Amino acid sequence: MSFMKQNSARHRAETKSHLVRSTTIGTVVAGAAVVGLAAPAQASSGLVDLGSTASYGYQASTSSVQAYNASYTMQTTNTVGSAASVSTQSNHSTGGLVGTAYQGIGGAYVWGGVGFKAWDCSGFTQWVYAQNGINLPRTTWAQFAAGTPTSNPQPGDLVSQNGGSHVGIYIGNGQMISALNPSQGTQVHSVNAMQLDGYYTFR
Repeated sequence: MSFMKQNSARHRAETKSHLVRSTTIGTVVAGAAVVGLAAPAQASSGLVDLGSTASYGYQASTSSVQAYNASYTMQTTNTVGSAASVSTQSNHSTGGLVGTAYQGIGGAYVWGGVGFKAWDCSGFTQWVYAQNGINLPRTTWAQFAAGTPTSNPQPGDLVSQNGGSHVGIYIGNGQMISALNPSQGTQVHSVNAMQLDGYYTFR
């Protein structure tokens, strides 16, 4: 009888182990399926697919990113201009919110992430503001609720896009920096690259 009890106990342990192993494999397969669904594909229409707009990805036109890159190169090499235009254009080299935001360019997009260069859009803005002594809430909607809407955005203000589901840092001249999606990460782009909802300030 004790042999039967030992055998039965071992069978229950093996069954539980098999169940855990099957559950783990199922979770990994499901995760891979979700990753496969979220992986963006290149569109042939001249648009860069930034991922599913239903979850966390966005779409910006290739020309808007290229136009910014061309104008950015001209702005940084132009050393003659009024004090106001120079401070807006070269703000990234002098510090502050915009300077801190520039430090994040090239960072990875990690959904729910809040670490340096491993963040989602609101994790990025939260990090930028924290480096400047301003505590922002964690999510986009909470960040907008904490700020004051403005129709006169200044570099460093928050930009709301896609019905409040995306946030970035306004850097002036119609441009912003944000964490877009896993394929493009954190970069500079036009505020009009996707639906623009408004601006929020903490001044």
